[in-house]
Amino acid sequence: MGTNPPRKPHLDDRALEPYPLRQSLSVNEQKLASLRDNAATEWISRPDHYLLVDDGEQLTLCAANEQALEEATPLVAAALGASARFGAPRAHCAIRGHDGARLQPVMYVRVQVSRAHAAHVREELARRGARLVEEDPQGDRLVLRAEAPLSALIGYRKFLRDTTNARFELWSWLARYETTDA
Repeated sequence: MGTNPPRKPHLDDRALEPYPLRQSLSVNEQKLASLRDNAATEWISRPDHYLLVDDGEQLTLCAANEQALEEATPLVAAALGASARFGAPRAHCAIRGHDGARLQPVMYVRVQVSRAHAAHVREELARRGARLVEEDPQGDRLVLRAEAPLSALIGYRKFLRDTTNARFELWSWLARYETTDA
């Protein structure tokens, strides 16, 4: 009596919902076969931040947030070699089982910047459709707390780096999934 091979994860698995930021990867067939032979998706992944998922058809980086994706990308590129090609990051929507409604990931965001940059950072959050929850002055710094759809936040770290000369702290995590009109 034979054993069943382990089930390949599917990118819509509920187990992957804590990783709403996705980035597709392509590598040449030889590298892909080598990765599969060496169970590379397991040793490359950091389950508290990101997973490299091989669903049998493609490789996908599944990340908890943009910072985790930025951490993963150079490590995965080094492991995959020159043949690796990364797609654009995208927010992965879930589908609610009982009615098929599309659910978008909503992130809770906490950003700390100098007061000199606060107005511009606040305006950018508003432009991205964030709902400002709290402003907390802390000496010469300001902490902004907000919620926004992940799809609107893609690229926000780069905006902060460029605007503040990399003098910021940003934390973001999945708050919930909620229905979307799209």
